[in-house]
Amino acid sequence: MSSHKENRKKEADELGFGTKVLDRHTRFIHPDGSFNVRRKESSNWEATSIYHHLITMSWMKFNTIIFFYFFLMNAVFAILYYFTGMQHMVGSHSTDEFGKFLDGFFFSAQTLTTVGYGGLFPGSHMMNAIASIEALIGVLGFALITGLLYGRFSRPIAKIIYSKRAIIAPFKNGTAFQFRLANKLKNSQLIDVECRLTVSFLENNDGTKVRRFRPLELEIKNINFFPMTWTINHIINSDSPLFGMNAHDLEEADAEFLILVTGFDDTFSQTVNSRSSYKYFETVYGAKFKSVFSFDEKGRTVQDLRLINTYEEAALPEHHPKHQEAEVS
Repeated sequence: MSSHKENRKKEADELGFGTKVLDRHTRFIHPDGSFNVRRKESSNWEATSIYHHLITMSWMKFNTIIFFYFFLMNAVFAILYYFTGMQHMVGSHSTDEFGKFLDGFFFSAQTLTTVGYGGLFPGSHMMNAIASIEALIGVLGFALITGLLYGRFSRPIAKIIYSKRAIIAPFKNGTAFQFRLANKLKNSQLIDVECRLTVSFLENNDGTKVRRFRPLELEIKNINFFPMTWTINHIINSDSPLFGMNAHDLEEADAEFLILVTGFDDTFSQTVNSRSSYKYFETVYGAKFKSVFSFDEKGRTVQDLRLINTYEEAALPEHHPKHQEAEVS
């Protein structure tokens, strides 16, 4: 029975990062939720999903790729029309070579998009064959682009705002590790939201530094509704891995606080998640968050998310370990 409990404890402490020691200041999870892991593959093509890459990349990159695809396809077919002979393109009256190329380019754009204004049209079997192939590529290509656009717009994403700093704050005659979060999207509601918090430490194991992960119990780890900000609160008591530690101890242990937030998006009827982390130098000792709430003239609660990062100094209890100033980057 004891062995079974030990195995369960190991499973609870293992997050999938292993116990390898990273360089100091290196984090497991970036603030934007991406993992700080670089993979090397025997074949990049086998390990890459083009669809997933196109769905998850930024809009700027996606729009650039679409524009490049459109320009490249038209340029290739314009070259084919040009060398086939623009004299076989009915309606082309350009006399200079560049003008002929432009006629081919704009005819290609009309064919690729199936617009077909009628001012230009093929006048030979070869021209018709090339135009037919381009029309097929255009239909398939834009059907694929339409699917990608739908996938990008329909993909549910949890846009959670995290406070830029975590704090060690006075709490009920003791102290607590705290940070704040809020739902950035006001027209998309999350329900049954759960937060899991884990701290990563460097610990001595027979003279060797190993990485350990310790779950941190939260005062409230699950809320039914998420219309306002939520202050995540881990009480630092004798059962806490942070008990007795000061800012210097966290730095020596290269502490990183790993966050996983999950919830149900009732707009898309799907479960979404968000990840982030705080390093030890992003933790402020002796502080408390300022309120983000006020009331309007009708007595309604007003929430100002611009204040989510605001905090003020607060004295810690005397029995708290004498701390050094936490480094704030």
